[in-house]
Amino acid sequence: MTSNISIYDEVANFMAAMDPEKVIAFKPSQANQERLNFLLDKRKESGLTLEETSEVEHNLIINRIVGLAKARAMDILKT
Repeated sequence: MTSNISIYDEVANFMAAMDPEKVIAFKPSQANQERLNFLLDKRKESGLTLEETSEVEHNLIINRIVGLAKARAMDILKT
């Protein structure tokens, strides 16, 4: 029987179990946040290169994983 858990959930669960407080407190660096904001603004104004589009997509994937890990970490701390 195969599990329906996604790779995102697996990684998020792994991260959350390491140190829930640190996972919850994690924020990207100011430089990384500024870069993402720049790319998102550029996408609206003039469009992105393929490389920039890939960079934004990777950021969104990481953001999703970290968000899931934070949710799992909060659940761990509640128990």
